[in-house]
Amino acid sequence: MSGPATVGAPADGPGRVPAISTRDRVLVATEVCLRRHGLRRTTMVEVAEEAGISRAALYKHFPDKASLVLATLGHIDERFWSEAHRRVGRRRSLAAQVAEAVQMAREQEREVGPRGLMQHLRRTDHDELAALLGTGLREVLPGMAEFWQPYLERARDRGEVRADVDVARAAEWVMRMILSLVTVPGDAVDVDDPASVRSFLEDFLVVGLR
Repeated sequence: MSGPATVGAPADGPGRVPAISTRDRVLVATEVCLRRHGLRRTTMVEVAEEAGISRAALYKHFPDKASLVLATLGHIDERFWSEAHRRVGRRRSLAAQVAEAVQMAREQEREVGPRGLMQHLRRTDHDELAALLGTGLREVLPGMAEFWQPYLERARDRGEVRADVDVARAAEWVMRMILSLVTVPGDAVDVDDPASVRSFLEDFLVVGLR
């Protein structure tokens, strides 16, 4: 079993990485254990050992495995949205921004990036994950459509979409198009080619909003 060095960070000091909190160490340790053994076989004892803390200390932060895993998945999701804002925000047009989001989603399907663990667990522990998600994870995660509202507002300010567009409804349409592109194969667009996706979005998504 790996020790604290797997998930911890050096103490504060000149030229050293600041130490992370015990809670964050536990979340990182849980992610390591979930990737290693899956949801069913991951235990509180294993997580405590991976984090380098006692079981009593672990239970002070998380009363049970369900709350621990939910917090870990929520932490992963926060990383995903932070990375999404960084990558999408670099693009200058709405079509390019949505194309970047499609590329990110495809990466998650291939288990690359922060949400890869979720895809892995869906395959290895589908029933256990479904039962866990039913306990309230959706309330923890940011709204997928809400993510797009500021980008649509800026596109409207640039004159890229019409001035009277309903941003909330348009944001849901954007998210539905992303989900469709990622999950439903077709011949009109190569979803693994960013240029193809961007051209498709310029011809249909942006025109529809213009």
